Amino acid sequence: MKYQNRLLAFFDILGFKEHLRKKDLDTLYREYGDFIDKANQDIFGDVKTIYGEPTVSNFNKSIIFSDSILLISYEIGSIQNINKFLLSCITLMQEAINHGFNLRGAIGHGEAIYDEEKNIFLSKEFAELYLKEGKQNWAGCGIFVNNEIKAKILNAVFGKRKDNGYQIWNEVTNTLLKEKVYESNIRASSPILEYKIPAFDENYCCLNYLFTMDKNEIEKLWKSLESEPKGKQCTTQKFYDYIFSHDDSGEVFENLEPIYKIKIMKTESSAKIKFEDKYGKGTDFQGQNITIGFI
Repeated sequence: MKYQNRLLAFFDILGFKEHLRKKDLDTLYREYGDFIDKANQDIFGDVKTIYGEPTVSNFNKSIIFSDSILLISYEIGSIQNINKFLLSCITLMQEAINHGFNLRGAIGHGEAIYDEEKNIFLSKEFAELYLKEGKQNWAGCGIFVNNEIKAKILNAVFGKRKDNGYQIWNEVTNTLLKEKVYESNIRASSPILEYKIPAFDENYCCLNYLFTMDKNEIEKLWKSLESEPKGKQCTTQKFYDYIFSHDDSGEVFENLEPIYKIKIMKTESSAKIKFEDKYGKGTDFQGQNITIGFI
């Protein structure tokens, strides 16, 4: 099958040789298999809406070989397809950390041919993404596209409105709990940010996968990067500090226990929403009857 006008992603597991050195093959197989099973179930496979209804899968195609993952979006004439692809790549990076693996990736645009029967995969763009992925000196994911595709991505994520934000309501009392309006698209909750990726000479867009992560998973990330060469722990921590140097680190509520903070990562067609407790861990919102509307 030929895939045209697609976003393409190449992810590699950092320190996979170290995993092979420290663990016996059966243990690594089990741990890596658990991660892939979770990804196949919740990210790569058939997904459902929060109402349990089937919807289009996050990726048109996902290919896994050894410690590398190749992802192909649906045709990007639709902003929904762009946003679904970007947010799902963020989710994949987070899920990898949950299972003890750190992903580094590169996203581009182009075409590919994949013949499943003959097991043939061809793409000029993936060959370039492989080089771009390996050059980055951090645990992150850069987006390397031309100005036309970059404009499409920015429009899909941020839209053309100057003012945007969200409202949080208590459905039971029909009370507005919080309203947030932003004049800038650059904030801590942005799914993508422009940043000078370590080892590159200019700014590129990159995925903001750290914003909605639990604090204990962030600590796990820093610990696992200690053994990475070339200071990847330091460069990734600098990106984390850059994210939270911007406005919007989440809305704090004093009377919604167990919810302490609500974090919203919004695009023009979808969003990632995280309810945190006082310890920075994800929690549920059952019984709170909260609705979130976007402005």
